[in-house]
Amino acid sequence: MKAGILYADRDIRLGELPDPQIGPDDVLLASTHAGICGTDLHVFRGEFHARVKYPAVPGHEFGGIVQEVGRNVRGFRPGDRVVVDPIISCHACPACLIGHINACRTLKLLGIEWSGGFGQFVSAPASHLYRLPDEVPLAHAPMVEMYALGHHILQRGHVQLGESVVILGAGKLGLSILDVLCHKAGANLTIITDYQPFRLETARRLGADHVINIADEDPVGRVLDITEGVGADCVIEAVGHYHEFAEQEAPLAQAVKMIRNGGRVVTAGLGEQLSAVHFKTLVIKEAEIIATRVTCGEFPRAIRLMARGALHPNLLITDQIPLRDIGAAFAKVDGEDPATIKVVLDVQQV
Repeated sequence: MKAGILYADRDIRLGELPDPQIGPDDVLLASTHAGICGTDLHVFRGEFHARVKYPAVPGHEFGGIVQEVGRNVRGFRPGDRVVVDPIISCHACPACLIGHINACRTLKLLGIEWSGGFGQFVSAPASHLYRLPDEVPLAHAPMVEMYALGHHILQRGHVQLGESVVILGAGKLGLSILDVLCHKAGANLTIITDYQPFRLETARRLGADHVINIADEDPVGRVLDITEGVGADCVIEAVGHYHEFAEQEAPLAQAVKMIRNGGRVVTAGLGEQLSAVHFKTLVIKEAEIIATRVTCGEFPRAIRLMARGALHPNLLITDQIPLRDIGAAFAKVDGEDPATIKVVLDVQQV
């Protein structure tokens, strides 16, 4: 099969590998579309050496068509359109035993430790497949994981009907959270920050009440103005590796200053930078900082909302690129093209 293969740091090319074999509980599927995620970019840049062994086939946001099923598999057959939950948990560590499988001590992902959706064929456990309704195009399959992330992050933040929520970062993750927040999570006031005008305009189209360009104004002061000095109920940090602007603190430090007394900060970004936080402010507010990681069973919810047309993947997928051009696709993402939000690879186009 043809596959997008990462041979070394920043060296990803179309190559050829043997077709994967399946076990009795697995399904072989033809990956049709796979998204380039922020984590894939970290892998591409060489930040996952402890987990990713070269040559590697990345891609953990993907869907496709079932080709073959193992002898123990029930409920799926060749021709089914499916999306794959890539998280492989041990189900035996303390976190797994209390149902916190996304915090598994030995968590593995298809597309990280195991070959993923950038290959034309993928072997996946049947237990991790979800049928994709006809109303959801296969080209939108990679967004299921993104919207499931949005649901999980909002759940971790205990976002309630009528609350005020700030999202720091209008990239693919921040906008996915916003899409869920504006259309199904019931926030009364939504604010989002970024420095890219195209992303902020997309946020407006998704329904954000306020967008703040951090290149032009102080986000902390603006949020406090909008909330009449009270602060937001919840601030979600979805920036990760951030760009520094004069006289502005790191996003996590901004978030602590933006929340109301008793508010919550949810941190979802995977940046490598250290962030100084004024903990006296956090203590005086008796506020919370909550970490969040991948998903924990939210795929069905995301699929249902997409099938009903409640979400807007067409606004977030800005580029569909053939797998044969995977090098150019990663260069576009790595270069932070201002007109790019979500890049989806057409995996069968080689």
